[in-house]
Amino acid sequence: MLSDIEVRELARRMSVPLVFSSFKDNLARETLQYNKSYVVNMQSTTDPETGKENQGSHYVCFQCNRYPSGEKMCIYFDSYGMPPPEEVKQFCAPTKVHWNTKDIQSLMADCCGYFCLAFLHFINSCPQRTGHLFADSEQFTCLFEDLNKSNDHKRNEWVLKHFFRSDNPARRTPVEV
Repeated sequence: MLSDIEVRELARRMSVPLVFSSFKDNLARETLQYNKSYVVNMQSTTDPETGKENQGSHYVCFQCNRYPSGEKMCIYFDSYGMPPPEEVKQFCAPTKVHWNTKDIQSLMADCCGYFCLAFLHFINSCPQRTGHLFADSEQFTCLFEDLNKSNDHKRNEWVLKHFFRSDNPARRTPVEV
């Protein structure tokens, strides 16, 4: 699993306007910034039963955009296709949070952070994007097989790896996904 430091560094290199990468309970201390990206670890900072620091479990992400027309849209992305937790809904309120329902990550894979970064790159800086949050989100998820209907998780991981390849072979770094 990626660390928050690795998430921030990859986001910088991928032109993702990331302003937050941390545990979900830390989101309450932040103020929503429109047209910025958030990567959230689904665990809280500490385990409520033991009081010990958590290592992290699963990354998700979201972004709320404000358009010149004044319209506000929020999109939440979970590679398992699950809805946002209450912490994200409250953070984005009063704007309704929409989410993908397509499960594109195998339960055996540890690449949720990579899926989040690929998604955020696609909606923010990919040349193929339309500039509309919902359309771009749908276009991104269409690149992958729905694992509720297919078992081709290797194809999804192959597509994902292409988001982390540089056009310049000298700048390519090995990325385990």
